Amino acid sequence: MDAVALTAMAGRIAEFGASPNKLAALGLNLLLAVHLAGSGWLGLALARSRSPFTALARWQVAYLPVYAVWAAAVVLAFPLAFSFG
Repeated sequence: MDAVALTAMAGRIAEFGASPNKLAALGLNLLLAVHLAGSGWLGLALARSRSPFTALARWQVAYLPVYAVWAAAVVLAFPLAFSFG
């Protein structure tokens, strides 16, 4: 589903141009796609008993700063990049 959403977002940006909301949503969905792919890979390894649960838990926790960096970029850089107030 995330791939479908990414394709739709990219199509809208290509057709109607970029906006801060579209770029913020696109960036977040890219982060989510990477996070979901990593979680899926580690979850599959866990189900096959090839990886411990701690590997999946570490991945989940280690990815939290990535979301924080993106949120900070949207809050701090987007207003400057798009000339907000």
